[in-house]
Amino acid sequence: MKNNAAPIKLERTIGFVGFLGMGIGCVFGSSWLLMTGIWMTASGGPFNALLAFVLGLAMLLVMASSYTRIMPMFPEGGGEMHYAGRAFGERAALVAGWCGFLVNGVICAWQTLAIVKMLYVLFPVLEGRNILYSVGGQPVTLWAVLIGIALIFGIARLQYRGTKFFSKVQVVLMAIVITMVVGAFIAGMLFFDPENLTPFAVKSTFDGTISLLVLLPFSIAGWENISKGVEEASASLSVKRIGQAMMLSILISTVLYGALLFLQAGLMPWQEMASTSIPFSDSLVRLTGVPAFRGILLSAAVINIIGVFNGMFFGAVRSLYALGKAGLIPRCFAAVHPVYKTPGNAILFVALVIGITPFVGSAVFAALVNLAAFFYILLWGSTVFSAYRLRKRSADGQPVSFHARALDLMGIGVVLFLTLAMLLPSSPGALHWPAEYALLALLIGSGFLFYAVRPKAESIHGKEAADSS
Repeated sequence: MKNNAAPIKLERTIGFVGFLGMGIGCVFGSSWLLMTGIWMTASGGPFNALLAFVLGLAMLLVMASSYTRIMPMFPEGGGEMHYAGRAFGERAALVAGWCGFLVNGVICAWQTLAIVKMLYVLFPVLEGRNILYSVGGQPVTLWAVLIGIALIFGIARLQYRGTKFFSKVQVVLMAIVITMVVGAFIAGMLFFDPENLTPFAVKSTFDGTISLLVLLPFSIAGWENISKGVEEASASLSVKRIGQAMMLSILISTVLYGALLFLQAGLMPWQEMASTSIPFSDSLVRLTGVPAFRGILLSAAVINIIGVFNGMFFGAVRSLYALGKAGLIPRCFAAVHPVYKTPGNAILFVALVIGITPFVGSAVFAALVNLAAFFYILLWGSTVFSAYRLRKRSADGQPVSFHARALDLMGIGVVLFLTLAMLLPSSPGALHWPAEYALLALLIGSGFLFYAVRPKAESIHGKEAADSS
């Protein structure tokens, strides 16, 4: 007998604050503590860094505007997969959705390693103890395995038990981090010395700005995961408000990053920032004579990492769920738990894949960092080009405004700039030939393997592409 029961749907409980917490949680990672020396050195001085941040913010907001314009057209979970499928067909949808899974999975894996390193700094007695074996010359310790598995299991269980609880935890984590960071910022302002900002630049404006600009978008990434949760938005929340949460999360996170970068440059001569691994805590402890600042900032970074992991895990799971629901990979990934209303199979699969990380260590995952940046380009690019094409094909009879066309073209320009930054051998973020290109092909190819073994029923995007041709 045919089962006519209605399919179980995801829980609709994420409110505006939940989406905002998700966006900030994904974007505002621990770079404010660990990357500021690298950023300042790359830019060659405060003036170039300021210009790079302003341009970087503009670039991200332009790309995000494509999301805010296309989300109301297709208010479904999965984000980029649906947009690419509507505009370019099912294979484009597969690539976009699979990149969503890959980039979020890679970042989750990296956060699993990062939290271990941060805890080693907080508790040096743990580092180097209970070594189990080595991979690529890097030791894998019992503590690293236990901490990594605890993080993965904890977040997987949290998200398995319900979206409402996940979003509330994310908001609490971000509130704690921002409170701790703002407190440290206020303390640091008491010792800010403008003389430390000189010389304002030791590189030309063009070279310094571009050197940092090609790095920034990938440090201020993850906001696009908001689009993957549209299907789980509270019934009273409009898609327009979700788009506002996306734009606001980019703005808040970028301003926080920029403010913390310039604060740290004013606490010590900016040329010395790269000589210390954690310039903010080192300078605050030295200037205030209060060692507790080191523990406060490192604790904030640990909570930060948990928040990033939580948000990116959500993005990886929802990408798989959407692909399964669309019939682009086996539909078992779209199974929804009858009680918790969460995609249980997708959560389990993501947890198992990321669960490999603690057992292989950082040596294996180092090459994936550059690839994550390329996956972001494919994600953002798929939405920007989809928005442009769908707007051109719109049949509602409404003229497309000059403002909308200009934003679409600017978004395409941003994507092309970032693509060149990844492909030109002279660029700081360039992929390395042939190893990283081969790994890129292997990872994208794995998505087509899942596509090949799925039941051969026609996917929803295959039907839509045929209807629109």
